[in-house]
Amino acid sequence: MHRPPTATRTTISPATVLATTMANLSIHDRIALAFHVFMLGRVMIAPQSADADIAFRFGLGLLLVSVVSVLLARGEVLRPGKTRSLVYRVGIFFPVVLSYFQLRYLLPALQPVLVDGALRELDEALLGITPALWFNRFNTPVVVEWVAFFYYSYFYLMAAMLLPALFLDRGQRLRELMVGAVCVATIGHVGYTLVPGVGPHAAMEFPEPIHGGFFWQQVLLTVESAGAQMDIFPSLHTAYPTLYALHAFGWRHTRPFRWAWPIVAFFALNMIVATMFLRWHWFVDVLAGLALAIFARTFAVYVARREAWRDESRERQPVWEPLLEKQPTERS
Repeated sequence: MHRPPTATRTTISPATVLATTMANLSIHDRIALAFHVFMLGRVMIAPQSADADIAFRFGLGLLLVSVVSVLLARGEVLRPGKTRSLVYRVGIFFPVVLSYFQLRYLLPALQPVLVDGALRELDEALLGITPALWFNRFNTPVVVEWVAFFYYSYFYLMAAMLLPALFLDRGQRLRELMVGAVCVATIGHVGYTLVPGVGPHAAMEFPEPIHGGFFWQQVLLTVESAGAQMDIFPSLHTAYPTLYALHAFGWRHTRPFRWAWPIVAFFALNMIVATMFLRWHWFVDVLAGLALAIFARTFAVYVARREAWRDESRERQPVWEPLLEKQPTERS
C-alpha cells in the first residue's frame, strides 16, 4: 500500500484514516473490537434497569476508547513513535481488562436463569461429588490460608505477566501472550453471559464454613468489592494462570522464563485447586477454563506466526510497534 511519507502529510481525510485503519488492523484488534460491540449489543437487548443503564454507559465508554485508539494508531493519524505506540497499547489493552468490571452490572441486568444445578449434576456425573464438597475434609486454617494465598495472588500474577510484557516486550513473544490473553478475556466474559451461575459457595450447603485467616479475608473482601458475582463458567482463575504457564514453558529458552516457568506453573496449579477448595467454582468450570487456555495458547502461536512478517514489512504497520526504540518516520 503506497502513500505519501508520514512526515510530509499535512491533512488526513476521514476516508483515508478509515482505509488505512482497515489495512493495518491486526487479528488482535478485530477480536477486541468485536468483543466490545458484542457486549454493548448484549446489554442493549437487556430489560431496562439501573444496572442495564450503568452497563451500557460502561460498555459504550470502553468501545469508544478502543475505537479512537485504533483510529489514531492504525489510521496513522499519529506519527510513528512512542506516543502512537503508547496510545495503541493503552487503548487496546485496558478496555478489555476493564470490561470485567462492566460485568458486575451487565450480568444482573440480563436477569439470567442460573444453571448451577446443571453444573453440579455434571460434576457428580463425572466425579461422583463436586470437588468443593470433597475438599471440606481439609478445611483447616493452615490449609485454607495456603490455598487462599494462591487464589489472592492471581491478581499479582496477572500484573506480573501482562504489564511488563505490554510495555517492555516485543516480537513473537509479545504477540503470542497478548493474543492469548485477549482470547481468554473475551471468550471468558462472553461465557459468563451465556452460562450464568453463582458457584458452590452460594448454590449449595456445606457442613461448616471455611476456616481461614488473613488471606481468606482478603479474598472475601476482594470478591465482595470487585467481583462480578456470576462469573463462574469458564473459570478464568484457571484459564489465565494456565495460559501463562504454557506461555512461560514455551519460551523457557529465554529470560526470565528459563527459571520462572516452574514458578508460574506451581502458582497456576495451586490457583486451580484454590478455585474449587474455596467453593467458588464447579469442576466443569475448571475443565472449561483449561480448554480455553489450551485453545488460546494454540491460536495465539498460530496468529503470532502468521503476523510475524508485519514486523519486517513496510507495507503494513507492525502489530506492536516498539515503545522504547527509535522508529522510522517514513514508510513507502
